[in-house]
Amino acid sequence: MLRIAGGSLRGRKLAGPKGLEFRPTTARIKEFIFFVYRDRVPESRFLDLFAGTGSLGLEALSRGSREGVFVERSSRSLHILGRNIDACGFNRQASVMNEDVFAALDRLGRKGEVFDLVFADPPFRESLRSRIAASVGSNRILGRDGLLILEHDLRDPDAEAGGLTLVRQKRFGDCVVSVYSPGG
Repeated sequence: MLRIAGGSLRGRKLAGPKGLEFRPTTARIKEFIFFVYRDRVPESRFLDLFAGTGSLGLEALSRGSREGVFVERSSRSLHILGRNIDACGFNRQASVMNEDVFAALDRLGRKGEVFDLVFADPPFRESLRSRIAASVGSNRILGRDGLLILEHDLRDPDAEAGGLTLVRQKRFGDCVVSVYSPGG
């Protein structure tokens, strides 16, 4: 069962897919992200790439993020994401982009959109770490003190980060959370 772990909606159950192969961000990883970066979440703009059920972005909104943008392409996931946003009452703070993540990053970059926190949890089988980091960096969507928090498979090769700097890594079994910031 997916739940919001902290903030104003702590304990709120979230809908998840039934009978689908999906790999939600584990409670340990959410705890790590929202403990280590807890001071950055309030009043932040949060971008949730490969949003799925919206668990991470909704967690950020529950903890005081002022705006969440969710990018998801799957029609099944979009339906669940919409239900979760409605159930949490975040319709005013949340917006959903129904498109490919890389097209969304290009569009956001062209519009000059800037985010404090960008979270990406791509399908592990596709080894997208390098491509995501490069696209976030080249589209300049991170604020000066912004962070890209990228969950990836341990076997996913090191990222060519497109102008971003790797500032932290934490391993959780076969999963790694890599954190990047703009510039050197």
